Amino acid sequence: MSTSTPTTPSPSSPSDPTTGPRHVLRVDAFPDATWDALRRAAVAHRHDGPRGADAATGQSLGLVFLNPSLRTRASMEGAAAHLGAHHTTLVPGDGSWGLEWEDGAVMDGDAAEHVTEAIGVLSRYHDALGVRVFASGTDYDADKRDTLIRTVADRASVPVINLESAWAHPCQGLSDAALLTERLGDDLTGTKFVLSWAPHPKPLPMAVPNTALRTAARCGMDVTVARPDTHALDPALIAEARSTAEAHGGSVTASSDQAAAAEDADVVYAKSWGGPLMYEDPAQEAEARTARADWRITEVLMERTRDGAFLHCLPVRRNVVADDAVLDGPHAAHLDQAEYRLHAQKALLEHVWNL
Repeated sequence: MSTSTPTTPSPSSPSDPTTGPRHVLRVDAFPDATWDALRRAAVAHRHDGPRGADAATGQSLGLVFLNPSLRTRASMEGAAAHLGAHHTTLVPGDGSWGLEWEDGAVMDGDAAEHVTEAIGVLSRYHDALGVRVFASGTDYDADKRDTLIRTVADRASVPVINLESAWAHPCQGLSDAALLTERLGDDLTGTKFVLSWAPHPKPLPMAVPNTALRTAARCGMDVTVARPDTHALDPALIAEARSTAEAHGGSVTASSDQAAAAEDADVVYAKSWGGPLMYEDPAQEAEARTARADWRITEVLMERTRDGAFLHCLPVRRNVVADDAVLDGPHAAHLDQAEYRLHAQKALLEHVWNL
């Protein structure tokens, strides 16, 4: 007589049976109390090296990168190792099969495996997944819906951590919030945060600027998005961030005057982005971007701040996005910011594994 063994939940997929795995897809995935606990935990990790060591022994983390990474890959692998978890890192198309994303596709092309099977299998091998996907740069509606990372989350039976997608980068957002907490204090209400567009040879996606805006807004900061008129962020996102900021004692405004925006700022966060225009008219976006080399972050601009911190998610193109004098000068905090990726991701793994 045959017998069957009943299936049991993965020991590492802390989830409410009514809601499923504890995915981390955006910085607003958390209630305020959880968000505050996470940013404080990241700060604690930085200042208490042994904190959490081997707390995740026996857990397994699967990392999937569909576009390049230095900080995210190294910091996630390091965070898992610190906590005692095993990790596997895959780059589809380079040592593993290329993926098909379309439901109902007739798979007679280059892609050898459908995302449904790939994520389904990895969910059975691992206790959480970290996945980096890519913006199409051509389908604005799909990128705004974050279709690819949501497809991954829908197919996964364990928690999924978004390692950057078309529209969001929650690991970067939590890292930024932890750094701001350390530098400016636990209560960030009323501090002045400037998110400044910067020039770049390429039209970059909007995951990081979107997330920087959402992060500063939910921290209750007074946020100014400084950008040329051609590179405004998504209007619905601005409205959402404004509502979030006001609910937390802050504000959100936009300005096409970079110098005025930087006046008395506590933080200048530089980032290039293509904006909606790169989807609507790529040639016009390229022309506008090329014409605005004067938006480079200079020491003269930083001197307008209130001894403000210079932030950038990295990689940064020196003397294109920001001058050497800024990156090597007294305002520079971007290396501390990058270090916080390691500590914030320890906190995120503790969160999804309920450690």
